Order: sequence, then structure tokens, then C-alpha cells
Amino acid sequence: MAARQLQEVQNNWNGPDRNMHKALMFNRRLWSIFLTAAEDSANPNSMEVRQNIANIGVFVMKHTIEIQMDPDPAKLKSLIDINCNIAAGLSGRS
Repeated sequence: MAARQLQEVQNNWNGPDRNMHKALMFNRRLWSIFLTAAEDSANPNSMEVRQNIANIGVFVMKHTIEIQMDPDPAKLKSLIDINCNIAAGLSGRS
């Protein structure tokens, strides 16, 4: 859903509008959940997997701020790709 929202913003670029902010906010909330789960000591994944998710999450958060400060539809591609790859992995399609 996050990747789809970001893709729609990119495909229908109108500058830094309400749709862009809404999509970035949704994506930020999603990654906040991933980051919280990665740092939870009860998480059954290995420390390496958890650290990798945390590293991606930090990148996503920083990149989101960069997009908000200097909006450009091309910058959305990396967030879209990351979300698509994570979704594929979680659904077993990787």
C-alpha cells in the first residue's frame, strides 16, 4: 500500500501537494513500526536481520526528510523500490 501510494504520487506529480505529504506520512508510520519491531528484544529474527531492517529504516526516514525539504518525483523511486522488495519478501515472492 505504501509503495502504491508513493507510485501514484510519482506518476501524477503535482509538486509537494497533499497527496505527497499523505503518502510520505503513511510510509514513515509503516517504517516506524518496522523500526520498533526490529529493536524489540522479543523479535525472533537474528540480530543481523534486525540490524539490516533498522539500517534500511534509518535510510528511509532520512530520505523522506530529504524529499520533504527538496521535493522531486525521481527521489520517490528508492522508497518505492524498497517497499516493493520488502513486500515481496514478506509475501514469499522474493
